[in-house]
Amino acid sequence: MASHDEEFTMLFQEFYPSLCRFLECLLGGRVELAQDLAQESFLQLHRTAWETLPHGEARFWLYRVARNFAINEFRKSHTRYKLFDRVVEVMTPRMRNPEQEYETQERKELVLNMLSTLPEDQKVALLLREQEQLSYKDISQVLNVSESKVKVDIFRARAAIREGWTKKEKRLGAAN
Repeated sequence: MASHDEEFTMLFQEFYPSLCRFLECLLGGRVELAQDLAQESFLQLHRTAWETLPHGEARFWLYRVARNFAINEFRKSHTRYKLFDRVVEVMTPRMRNPEQEYETQERKELVLNMLSTLPEDQKVALLLREQEQLSYKDISQVLNVSESKVKVDIFRARAAIREGWTKKEKRLGAAN
């Protein structure tokens, strides 16, 4: 049987990269700050909850604490943040055609602008669902809200993005 330190090390190795990605997206691509907050989340877990937390709950606890650290950081710095900025950049393949690159960059900016208009609860729920591929139940545990609220938030976020995308396409169609 593994010791508590070995279990904690395995948990860190398993979830640190995804926690950093999550925070990086919340913080608009600020990698160093995301890493600092992820490490601080693990330290907080080790200091306060590691011995008392039920087995299997650490992942949810970490995401909840990391999200709270990010919110505190926003309050301190009074800066707006861009959600999915890093994800969109990483997932966008590099194209050699300048026209395609321009269109891709335009789509990326449009998605980021639409995401920036979403309420924070909807952005976080959508990020956890799409980027981290958490279930609705897991997201509800991370955010400490009901599963039905998570479903509604994700539905509304997707609907708002879809609506914004449709409006943009209509404007482009009318301009051509």
